[in-house]
Amino acid sequence: MNTSFSSLILTILIMSTTIGFSQKTKITNVEWKKAEQLQNADGSLSLGFAGPINGISNNVLIVAGGANFPDKMPWEGGKKHYSNEIHVLEKAGDNFLWNKKAIHTLPEPIAYPGNVSTNSGIVYVGGENENGLSNKAYLLNWNADKNEVETKSLPDFPIAITNIALTHLENIVYAIGGDEAKQSSDLVFSLDLNAEKPEWKLLTKLPFALANSVSVIQNNTIYVIGGRTKTPSGISDLHNTTLAFDLKKQIWETKANISDGKQTTNFSAGAGVAIGTEYILILGGDNGTTFHKIETYLSQIASATSEEEKAKLIAEKNILNTTHKGFYNDILLYNTHTNKWSKIGELPFLSQVTTTATIWNDKIVLSNGEIKPGIRTPDVMLGTIK
Repeated sequence: MNTSFSSLILTILIMSTTIGFSQKTKITNVEWKKAEQLQNADGSLSLGFAGPINGISNNVLIVAGGANFPDKMPWEGGKKHYSNEIHVLEKAGDNFLWNKKAIHTLPEPIAYPGNVSTNSGIVYVGGENENGLSNKAYLLNWNADKNEVETKSLPDFPIAITNIALTHLENIVYAIGGDEAKQSSDLVFSLDLNAEKPEWKLLTKLPFALANSVSVIQNNTIYVIGGRTKTPSGISDLHNTTLAFDLKKQIWETKANISDGKQTTNFSAGAGVAIGTEYILILGGDNGTTFHKIETYLSQIASATSEEEKAKLIAEKNILNTTHKGFYNDILLYNTHTNKWSKIGELPFLSQVTTTATIWNDKIVLSNGEIKPGIRTPDVMLGTIK
């Protein structure tokens, strides 16, 4: 498991988004429906992708890149496929249709980049493919007149990075944490898309290194929720933290730990959106219970002293993978004014991790992602806040 042309709206994932709600509105639930399923070029149903780019540009949903296992599961020796495909989903009244005439590709295959929708386009940064980690950054825009997705290069990111969180305020993009080749990052950068010569600027570091977090902006504050940190043992430190960065004071604060209102929980690789001026909604994710066990097996396999011991550990790990029940599926709500967490429901489908959430006409979009180890979903889910 693992990672400026026209105008547009906003997104996270990991990743920033806002729905306009009055401060007195109480959020009690999210109702979901399946808008569409990702298709292959021949019209057949796609396997779906983990770590895709999801964003809204000029009122279309763009789903691009990502990784899957088209032949066999990874524990059966299957090779991970990295995609350069771009898919465009359009609204047609109350229905949604894939634009089959818009056939374009990304500059290179990529999965697990940070991505966020801004008023200038969908920005994506870093990620990984067959050649390793990337330090490239791009801007995607839907040009309806030309029926094509336009791609513009942005300045290279200062480091090669994957599983990084992106968010934005107006046309300034913030890139937070992520995984370098051998360690997680505590670095935070900003990029002004409106600058004559945009460049990545280093900001105050995170209190600790982390990747696979959710990041959103609300009231001039960046919130960084959950995440995980690489360790030399190969077993990640998982976090239940809510961090807040005051953009005016340029300082980090630690807020209430992530919880369902009763028990705290670790959280990573999930999705989230900012709502109005006081809420952040977290949609499923990985609480690390099985993830830690799998990482522990991988560490034990790497240090096994005999082939017999290694084979036994591999068999046990494979059972854990094949009997996986799915990821953490609670819908959590954080009130940034009261600094309190609560649970408002559960996803009525398997939690989609290693993907980002975005907003499309006041609907939450959850597209693709991993639903069990090695298994992706092609589903594009729309959530209506109640």
